[in-house]
Amino acid sequence: MYLGPEASKARAREAAAARANRLEIVKALSIGQIDRRDLFRWGIFTATGALACVNGLSPYATSAYAQVPTGTPRSPLFGAKKFTTAMYRALPQNPIPLVATGAGHALWATDDGDPEPPAMRLSYHELYNQSRGAAWVNPMTGRGPIEGRPPGEFFAHQRWAEFFPKVGYLMSLGQIQESGHYADGWPDQEENAVWSFGPRKPGARCELRGSRTGYGYPCLIKARYGEPILNRIYNDLPNDRTANGGFGRNEISTHLHNAHNGAESDGACNAYHFPGTFYDYLWSNTLARRDRPDLWLRSDPNHLLKASGPDDGDGLVPVAGDFREIQSSLWFHDHRFFFTAENVHKGNFAVYNLYSGPDRGREDLNDGINLRLPSGSLLPWGNTDFDVNVAISNPAFDPDGQLFFDIFDTEGFLGDMLCVNGQYAPYFEVLPRRYRFRILNASMARFVKLALAVNRSSKFARQTPVPFHVIGNDGNLLVRPVATTQTDEMGVAERFDIVVDFSTFKPGDSLYLLNLLEQVDGRKPKRAVTLASAFGNLATDPCVGPFLEFRVVDEVRSVDDRSKTYKLDDGIQDLSVDFNHPDWTSGRNTLTQQVPVVAPVRERVFTFGRSGGGDSRSKTTGQCTPDCPETATFPWSIKVNGQAAHTFNANRISALIPRPGEVEHWTLVNDGTGWDHPVHLHFEEGVTIDRGGAAMAPTELLARKDVWRLRPGGRVKFQVRFGEFGGSYVAHCHNTTHEDFAMLMRMQLQTPAPNDPAYRGQPQYVPTMTPLPTPDGVVWKYPEILPEADPTKRQFTATLQAALK
Repeated sequence: MYLGPEASKARAREAAAARANRLEIVKALSIGQIDRRDLFRWGIFTATGALACVNGLSPYATSAYAQVPTGTPRSPLFGAKKFTTAMYRALPQNPIPLVATGAGHALWATDDGDPEPPAMRLSYHELYNQSRGAAWVNPMTGRGPIEGRPPGEFFAHQRWAEFFPKVGYLMSLGQIQESGHYADGWPDQEENAVWSFGPRKPGARCELRGSRTGYGYPCLIKARYGEPILNRIYNDLPNDRTANGGFGRNEISTHLHNAHNGAESDGACNAYHFPGTFYDYLWSNTLARRDRPDLWLRSDPNHLLKASGPDDGDGLVPVAGDFREIQSSLWFHDHRFFFTAENVHKGNFAVYNLYSGPDRGREDLNDGINLRLPSGSLLPWGNTDFDVNVAISNPAFDPDGQLFFDIFDTEGFLGDMLCVNGQYAPYFEVLPRRYRFRILNASMARFVKLALAVNRSSKFARQTPVPFHVIGNDGNLLVRPVATTQTDEMGVAERFDIVVDFSTFKPGDSLYLLNLLEQVDGRKPKRAVTLASAFGNLATDPCVGPFLEFRVVDEVRSVDDRSKTYKLDDGIQDLSVDFNHPDWTSGRNTLTQQVPVVAPVRERVFTFGRSGGGDSRSKTTGQCTPDCPETATFPWSIKVNGQAAHTFNANRISALIPRPGEVEHWTLVNDGTGWDHPVHLHFEEGVTIDRGGAAMAPTELLARKDVWRLRPGGRVKFQVRFGEFGGSYVAHCHNTTHEDFAMLMRMQLQTPAPNDPAYRGQPQYVPTMTPLPTPDGVVWKYPEILPEADPTKRQFTATLQAALK
């Protein structure tokens, strides 16, 4: 329905007033002036817990402006135009060498006058307890331990001596007042509008303030197999929960998505930490199947070379494990239960490139193992001149240009613009050669479908699609590169690595990366549109269309060596692999080998839908485990093997894996057609088997993944084998609003018992106690195990057979 200019202005004013009213409610809740019962009594919530369409409060009220459901009027652009700002590159962080002490601790090799406490297998919480709270106290608050990692063996770093960290990172999560303009002329963000990562010096609080690192310039860790990392993350956020700019929780828990690490370093076992504390994450950078050489020793004659990481020269560092499970493009982000969407939307994420012998990040080295993917050759490994991280986010802004999020939305928060590395529709200069792009969908609820095209050119017809090769899905190499002009639909947190050959273009040409997928609410996409429609500025969804311009130029400055400039006149040496060569087009060459699908030890069925009873909150006390917003309702739920639906409770185990190394087949089912769910499995990847007879894209069939888009009314089946580490992990919908409301379940991975020959000193042969963090320390709770979660129970088998029917 078309509205005249005056009516549109009136609706915009009403929506702005609604937003202001909402923020007043949020503030009153956060400081205890009102509680959830007041909201029901005032009619703000319906009897089912849904937000009522109250005029002056809800953007969905009849008179409110809601063409794009951001809960606020269309984001202002402050005169910004598309493709006028150069794209920021992800900012590599500097590793700090770690040295073993006689006590087995990891000492930071810094030259700073204020020494950093060494990293230890056990948490500093232990020393705090031993001192009876007199030492290792939170320096910001003067209460509680300095480290947020819980005490005891269950949260000690698993296999510490085996994966002793060789390098460390000191990072801060803090306020980013000047996070980099979203576009020219854009106002700076207020100090609590954006919270993000950056480097931290010992003894300093939030070194980021006033810098351009953070949300508008994402941090990058370049890691490699065979070099375990200790990432110490300080929480430098305000201690006052209400100092959050209207959304976000100042307690954090960082998840490296999706790496092979112990549960204590996974960031999703309810071990969040408070302002003033740090948390030491041990990221092992080890290959899966390390403990099962029977699975991989005979898989390839060059296996022992392919299962490796790069050294600092031309050689390789052998790594035990299955080279077929090498990962490459990862990211890390907040995972504070019930607040993930708000915190990640505020900028709490960064990217993580993991390099291996085959995926070395150096295109000139032809050793028979290195795939020579586009990257560069100035560094021994991890070149990024022609290997580019592209993080797509979907923000919305209030009339003052401040980042906005609607905390009342339970369907999925949609922004009204696409940003790349935190910038509105930037351009990126490329040479006429091959590039690799590591594309991440870092939105909250938006699905995207990407295409590359030329719009106008003297050489090409209007709106000409440009082919590219997909080489990786969710950070896992495909067996063979897939030539295409469009990606499959990407759910939240899905990644595609693509290779684009710009050599057929000349300086002055421009190409565009477009989103073809229209989406008008947070539950699911509406439809895919044509290139012509996408270039035509679709009125119903401003996020459809071109959002990144590639400008072909004759020279670019290196990011790996700032003293070097690549010039076309000097001759461009493109030493990367050419996927159009007959060895690749014929299939003689492959990127990796297929992990075989085998008969499972057991199967499981998980159904994702809207039949939850809100049992995240106790029926007697009305409290959540952990605590959740007073405004929270819990419409999104999960059924295990066809049994009762449950919303998330951190103390409830929905999948018990009794022994490492056993193959399981999991079927994920979407029980409704009115929504879609991108479901993420922590810790392990799965080999995608089928979609219940529905069509599968060649980039997904038999591919290893960690996020599966279920499709409305759809299902997907994959093979998974858990191993090496144990403890508490989770699986959930990565529409982060669905995750927070509360489509998430806890998995418990058990390790071998002490009388088992495979015992490695890990205590997870019994379920992990649930930590309940407080500013003064941790309270423990013994977990509940659903009968349908435990394969040793008769109910598991009976309910599984019914669910499979």
